[in-house]
Amino acid sequence: MKWLGLLFLLLLLVGFGTHAEEEGGDEYIATQLTYDYLFLVEALIRHERYTEAAEELDGLLARVADNRYETALVHQTYGYVAIGLNDYPAAITHFMQAINSSALPDQVTHSLRYTTAQLQLQLQEDNAKAALQLLQFWFELEQQPPPRARVLLAQVYRSLARWKPAIKALKLAIKQSDEVEESWYQLLVGLYLETEQLKPAAELLQQMVGMFPDNAGYWRQLAGVLMQQRREKAATAVMALAAEKRLLKAGELRRLANLYLHQNMPLDAAELVETHIMSGLLKANVRNLSLLADAWVLAREPEKALPIFSRLSNIDLSGRSDLKWGSLLIELELWETAATRLQRGIERKKKPSARDWLLLGTSYARSERRQQAIEAFTEARDASVKKQERQQAEQWLEYLAAE
Repeated sequence: MKWLGLLFLLLLLVGFGTHAEEEGGDEYIATQLTYDYLFLVEALIRHERYTEAAEELDGLLARVADNRYETALVHQTYGYVAIGLNDYPAAITHFMQAINSSALPDQVTHSLRYTTAQLQLQLQEDNAKAALQLLQFWFELEQQPPPRARVLLAQVYRSLARWKPAIKALKLAIKQSDEVEESWYQLLVGLYLETEQLKPAAELLQQMVGMFPDNAGYWRQLAGVLMQQRREKAATAVMALAAEKRLLKAGELRRLANLYLHQNMPLDAAELVETHIMSGLLKANVRNLSLLADAWVLAREPEKALPIFSRLSNIDLSGRSDLKWGSLLIELELWETAATRLQRGIERKKKPSARDWLLLGTSYARSERRQQAIEAFTEARDASVKKQERQQAEQWLEYLAAE
């Protein structure tokens, strides 16, 4: 709490005593000595000398034990001192003693209920029920509850896993407020997602990316919700817009590229990856270059894929890139070059598959290297686990033996 706010509170309490005294009443009158002590405590609080303030209040509590109103004043003030000491349980205890005394003016008690509910909520589940009771009482007496109070009520309901009333309170707070805080929208989205209400969550997130376009988290959340709704094209469009705003991280850019590939948009995938490798956002590593090469192949742009495979061959020692490169060269009927690449891929690969040997044998056969082709097809036959692969290898061997 701001110290000026506390000073105003203490002055207000003095005002209650003065007002009652002027009217001849004694319900809210305290002695001047008590008020002097309270002003001393307020000065200590302003200088953040909370321990000394607590010691003064301990002594004052003993002095005013026979006066309900003064005791309530001291407990109320002690509550704010405890907040300064970050001792929220003690603050709650003092505030509740002040509230339960029924000795303070109604408006002061009314405000204390709200403050105490806020503190109880900070202590999470153990005090959420007590916070709800205080707030419900507070709402019954408050003629025009401000939107912020409804947000607090929503937070209390959320702590108690009462999702429906939490959403209702928060939606009303947003509707009634002229200045909605961003955190309120975040809370409402969280409640929608907690209750698996994907449609309103998506609608709200669409509003949020419009209001807060530079917040990458909202774009990610929106894309994720759309994917949960199986609206893959819409999710892809959202991620594409986020990519244009340079809001996506490397992993998210790869995810977008894979979405493009899944939707048969390989050219978009290739251009996306190439652009961000050039910008430096994506590293020119095996993972990203492989994605780029595959995208160019699927986009039927072999002339753009070939130099990427050449780069990959220098850094990918697994043999996989060389084998892909060789496969592309076979499609281009560049048999000799294909054989060279495939041979290197097989040498690098720990356990070449029957398909790898079949491709190598085919490239050798087409480049009229009969003996090497026979050796490759023999390896293919021995490594085959599928009947079709074995038959294909045997057919090639029969053909080469008949020459």
